[in-house]
Amino acid sequence: MALSRRTVWVGAGLGARLLMVVVLAATVQLTFANQTRRRYADDFYKLQSYSYTIAAAVIGMAGAAPQVPVAVYLLCRSKQMAPSTLVLDVSMYTDVVVTVLLASGVSAGFGATVDALRYVHHVTWWDDATRQDLIRYDGKAYAPVVFLPVGTVLSVAATVVSARLWTRAANDDVSDL
Repeated sequence: MALSRRTVWVGAGLGARLLMVVVLAATVQLTFANQTRRRYADDFYKLQSYSYTIAAAVIGMAGAAPQVPVAVYLLCRSKQMAPSTLVLDVSMYTDVVVTVLLASGVSAGFGATVDALRYVHHVTWWDDATRQDLIRYDGKAYAPVVFLPVGTVLSVAATVVSARLWTRAANDDVSDL
């Protein structure tokens, strides 16, 4: 059974979106799982940039999740009908917004982690246990932030697929006139 080019592109977009949701879910889970060993009176070590990173990942998942059923529908119906340009408009612009948001989340996460580690290493601490605890916490903060660029690359791939399908649909509409 030969597959049409449109079916392959829709399948590639679906795969990129599904993998992106999994990677972003891992980012959120690893960020929430990273805790200090000691309890502090205030959560001074939990930076606003980490909250932004989590928000970017959650919004990225929320942007990709509704597109999965649409991609499955297009995959099933690609032989019988051309996709609507309105659906592809929404898909493409959502992908662009999610990509930009994830890229800014990567910057916020890496920047906060580097700055926090620099602070912990250069401040004089009264007890070394607190210093070591914060070094361990900030060192583990790199793990979820590393998943975020992978999600960003997958979002770029989904954007390329959406743009290609949108261009094809727009060209088909023009040729039908």
